[in-house]
Amino acid sequence: MREAKVDNPGPDMDLEMDEQALDEMNDTVHGEVVNITQGGAQNVDAQSVVIKQGGVQNASAESVTVKQGGIFQAEGGAISVVQGGVVLARGDQINLTAGGALGMFATNIEVEAGGGQWMIAREKISVDQGGAGIMIAREAEVNNSFVGLILAQNVGGNVRALFDTRAALVFGIAAGIVGGLVLGMRRRGF
Repeated sequence: MREAKVDNPGPDMDLEMDEQALDEMNDTVHGEVVNITQGGAQNVDAQSVVIKQGGVQNASAESVTVKQGGIFQAEGGAISVVQGGVVLARGDQINLTAGGALGMFATNIEVEAGGGQWMIAREKISVDQGGAGIMIAREAEVNNSFVGLILAQNVGGNVRALFDTRAALVFGIAAGIVGGLVLGMRRRGF
């Protein structure tokens, strides 16, 4: 098993890197297991990526784990973010704990004490003590949370929603009618 490791040295340590190591840091780090602790990388392509107190711009792996760090874009089978943030996450299973995300797209999404702007799942979204701007899934289980717009076939739990499926439909119809009337009035010169 090959392991690639990127560490941020302390202030009193000398850092010597050969040309190949610099190229890997500037481009893509490859490996079966890539552990990044208190450091960062541009792109990572591996079977497993673990980021602790660091950051990565793009990660593609079967398993991506972020603890107290950040990642711009994560793509993989299982993505876990604990006390960190991700801008865009795409995977089969996404778990977000005490963190935040701009967009999450997966088969299943679980959020605990965190939130995201966009949560879109093919199957199920579970949110406990969190929030979402827009949530779309086949099934949603939301407890002690707030959602701006929720579109789901089945919704369970204690959820406060600005718009649910019916309210969004009524709002869309009303907005369409008002928009049509305004356009009609403008064409007639009113």
